[in-house]
Amino acid sequence: MQPDRERLHQEFERLRENSARRTKERGFELAARWNRDETAIEYLYRQGQLICDERDLDTVLEAFDQLRIDRPEVTEGPVGLAVLHVPDADAAEIAAKLADILGDERIVAPNHVLDAQVHMSMCPATEPVPSYGPIPVLGEPVGPGRPKVAVVDTGYLPVVAKDSGFGRFSAVKKYEIDDDVYVPGTDEIRPYGGHGTATTARLLAVSGADAVEVEVRDCLIGGAVDELAIVEDLEKVIKGGADIVSVQAGLYARQGNTPKSFDLLYRRVVSKHPDTVIVAPAGNHGTDVPFWPAAYSWVTAVGALTTGGDYRAPWSNFGYWVDAYTPGESTVVPYPNGRYGYIDETSARFSNGHSVWSGTSFAAPVVAGLIARRMIEREVSAPVARHIVLQEAAIGALPHTGPRLIV
Repeated sequence: MQPDRERLHQEFERLRENSARRTKERGFELAARWNRDETAIEYLYRQGQLICDERDLDTVLEAFDQLRIDRPEVTEGPVGLAVLHVPDADAAEIAAKLADILGDERIVAPNHVLDAQVHMSMCPATEPVPSYGPIPVLGEPVGPGRPKVAVVDTGYLPVVAKDSGFGRFSAVKKYEIDDDVYVPGTDEIRPYGGHGTATTARLLAVSGADAVEVEVRDCLIGGAVDELAIVEDLEKVIKGGADIVSVQAGLYARQGNTPKSFDLLYRRVVSKHPDTVIVAPAGNHGTDVPFWPAAYSWVTAVGALTTGGDYRAPWSNFGYWVDAYTPGESTVVPYPNGRYGYIDETSARFSNGHSVWSGTSFAAPVVAGLIARRMIEREVSAPVARHIVLQEAAIGALPHTGPRLIV
């Protein structure tokens, strides 16, 4: 087995185990659609579930009848989706058979999984390495704006604020924690533990803390989340009045398709809240293949530059759908103290509340923070502030990279 292929299989197994061990009722069986020689994953999905628009439900159930497959149990999902439970079959294979009957593979779809390690690279692009700070920050912005920001991520841990000395966590007024950062009863840090804390700090380092109000929703338990769960959280924060939403996750969908839950999220929620701006990472796989939700026109997609900001990081995704690039390599961020085990079976001990970490997931919150900063300084709406920030990116563009923001 080639080293890259072997690492990919190791990463998938780790993510599969993490997904299965989730707390409460949120654990699930993770599956992958592999390419022919199993050197790449086309997309990840949740076994046992299919999704469709509730308006298409009767048509889909009739297709089950034509296939002579027992009709599934159906439950209500977010944003007008119906969830079809197929526990004894491969969800992707059933979706393909239904598409043949329906003549359109967009009607019913697997429940895709957004994760923190699609394909060869993790998101973050590297695993954390101990660091001794400090965390670089911009000064507090001055102005009358008071934006509300939501961060959707994994592994948020408030106690990290104390260990890292990063005072700007005071801006986090509300948070939900659904994941265990540590293995219970130990100081062993789980994979992706503390990721949400780090990305929130990246945002606050730019936006400041005095004039923003931040909510953190910790839904990517174990490093992954199915599209139904994340869309449900996005619906809540958008309807709750968030001006800016920073989402540190993404997925690859079936070839030629977009993820159905996000399609309906836009139709039922986002389109009705035009003053909300959504920011997402472009992904860490060095490809121009669209990565969702970043690749939607209604999402601000952020790629990563090298530390100095002179080049696109080689692992950062790119393409016409990426709106801006900002440094995301070797960022210094708050991190839990304890022992972390790497995928190569080595380990490191963290004792200073900091790490160095890389990925487009550390670039996206910088752009979200800049949008919040412009809202504060100029007392404008989030869409206007986004336009200002992207104009600044265009001015700083590099011919070999694209729109660039250096902060």
